Amino acid sequence: MYRQTTTKMTDITKKRGLFFCSLFLITLIFSTKSLAQSYETKEGDSINPRVYVTAGYYFPSINTSLRIDGRLGLGTEIGLEDLGLEEDKSVFKLGGVVRVSPKSQLAISYTSINRNASATLERDITIGETTFEAGSGLSFKFNVDYYALTWRYSFFNEKNWNAGLSLGARAVSINTGFNARVNSRFLDENTSVTAPAILFGVHGSAYLTPKLLARYSLEYFYLSVNGIDINVVESNASVEYFFFKKFGLGLAYSTNDYLVRDVPLGEDFNGKIDFNFGGFNLFLSGRF
Repeated sequence: MYRQTTTKMTDITKKRGLFFCSLFLITLIFSTKSLAQSYETKEGDSINPRVYVTAGYYFPSINTSLRIDGRLGLGTEIGLEDLGLEEDKSVFKLGGVVRVSPKSQLAISYTSINRNASATLERDITIGETTFEAGSGLSFKFNVDYYALTWRYSFFNEKNWNAGLSLGARAVSINTGFNARVNSRFLDENTSVTAPAILFGVHGSAYLTPKLLARYSLEYFYLSVNGIDINVVESNASVEYFFFKKFGLGLAYSTNDYLVRDVPLGEDFNGKIDFNFGGFNLFLSGRF
């Protein structure tokens, strides 16, 4: 049941993210063509700054499937939200874009998603070398630090819009643990893993007016090496309105989907992680 629920929610999140990104890209292309202008005025000179900084709150819906195997065999695949972890959270998100050259820029972002919960098990589950029996009280955590660095090159680079390809590095640092008291024994399992990935994608941005900035990006990565499978899909669409010359307010919708199979979680453990999150981000924006 856990696996079916998580898989269904993962598919819904992927389709929703791709739909929003594709719709936004089509709208952006037609809007750019219809509203294109040079913006050579004094006010318009501010739309090609060297640095953008964003900070605000992110409201993702989260789905997590985890399996930790031991030396004796496969562990139980668990849908963590079915055991009580929050599906919807509000977390702080920080980002920025730095212009490196007239046609290239670096985009960075960071967010942290920490969750913990307690549950009474309705069935036996195996985590590493430990089997927690039905009826056991179980406490667990799933904490994630997400780091993103992307280099973007614009093959099309005008004063008020650009578009091109991107190359990105990602790191998802996961710290998870379980503990329970079973038959007067206290059992504890903890592990940490950092899943890196290199993403390839497309990007674009356009000032639809001197005060209204729209951006999009879509990035993908798949790798299978030494029995380890990594699949990553990310999308982001945003608009920013600058009420003042240097400061404004923005709204974005993004999706992030990580699937890592047979990932080494330690000397004695392997496992599988299917982690995806996506939602709206409301933020303050500065251009300098």
